Amino acid sequence: MAVARARTRSSAAQVRTALIAAGRRIIERDGPAALTVRAVAAEAGVAPMGVYNHFDGKDGLLDAVVTDGFAEFGRAIAATDPDPAARLLASGRAYRQFAVANPALYALMFSAECHPADEVAGNAFGVLAEIIRFGQAAGVLLPGAAEELALQVWSCVHGAVALELAGSHPPDADASANYERVLDLIARGLARA
Repeated sequence: MAVARARTRSSAAQVRTALIAAGRRIIERDGPAALTVRAVAAEAGVAPMGVYNHFDGKDGLLDAVVTDGFAEFGRAIAATDPDPAARLLASGRAYRQFAVANPALYALMFSAECHPADEVAGNAFGVLAEIIRFGQAAGVLLPGAAEELALQVWSCVHGAVALELAGSHPPDADASANYERVLDLIARGLARA
């Protein structure tokens, strides 16, 4: 007599998480063009209908993958060093590390073809603004609107990272050393006289 096995079903949250993780793996491994409903479903081990049930199709899944990327990115750049200057530098270094480790996802995060959840994407920017406020409260960084200063910092580091990922540096340039000099330039520019 055969013993019947109890079938266990994955929860909706588990399926959703598996689909996002699968989408991210495909994007990083094979590029954004390889992200299809069938490919993600196969990678996650679920039926293709699962993508439609949880994300209303490929575009919804892509937005969820990018939103998940912004959540991880925000956690990555949230430096907590007690020294304000060291905190700013650590956050800047974490910014680059995330981008270099996840180049395809990073490119999608800042592309016009994706629509991450505003609150999650905004939180990543808010993390940097809080680091600026922390330095201002300690009297180490220039006074002024933290959001404006954060946008200027973000523009600098994003530009340096984008050039690196695009391979647009001069052939003999050291991208890592250049990035450190960019961080130093930012730190000196924000330092309270």
